[in-house]
Amino acid sequence: MAVAAITFSACDGTAKGGSETDSIAAVATEKANEAISELSTAIESASAEDAKSVLTKAKDYITQLQKEGKIEEAKAYLVKVQEYIAENEEKINEFAAGNETISNIVATIKAIPADALDVANNIAADTETAVEEAKAAGSEAVEEAEEQVKEAVEEAEEKAKEAANEAVDKAAEDAKNAIKDKLGL
Repeated sequence: MAVAAITFSACDGTAKGGSETDSIAAVATEKANEAISELSTAIESASAEDAKSVLTKAKDYITQLQKEGKIEEAKAYLVKVQEYIAENEEKINEFAAGNETISNIVATIKAIPADALDVANNIAADTETAVEEAKAAGSEAVEEAEEQVKEAVEEAEEKAKEAANEAVDKAAEDAKNAIKDKLGL
């Protein structure tokens, strides 16, 4: 998964925003590296509580960025953490064996599709476009469009939540089955 670059057009038609995108990716990478370092330390020292704390903070940080509308930063952070988990999956599974909480959090983070984070970003862009088009048609149309957009946003959010919940449930079930298989149950 690659982090998508955002470009903004200036009044003169030239593209700008590359340094802003690079800055967003740098911040996300720095935060992700901090979480990865803390998680590595927790695993190496066999501290389940520290690992659980770091993983919970990582999951919550992704949610916070999404709520704040920092979609690109959330995606960059998520991808970096998911890469670490994928590269160290065997070590993490050994460490988390028997600890359902850690296994569930890891499964949840692994199951978050980075593209799903775009849902909120796309909704905001679609809302702005719909409102601008409606203003041109008159104030009555604005009210109608805002209601339609609100309904579309609610529907899209519900679909995104359902998809995420299904992915989390499947990942949690897969993690439980993997642990059971490993334990021979």
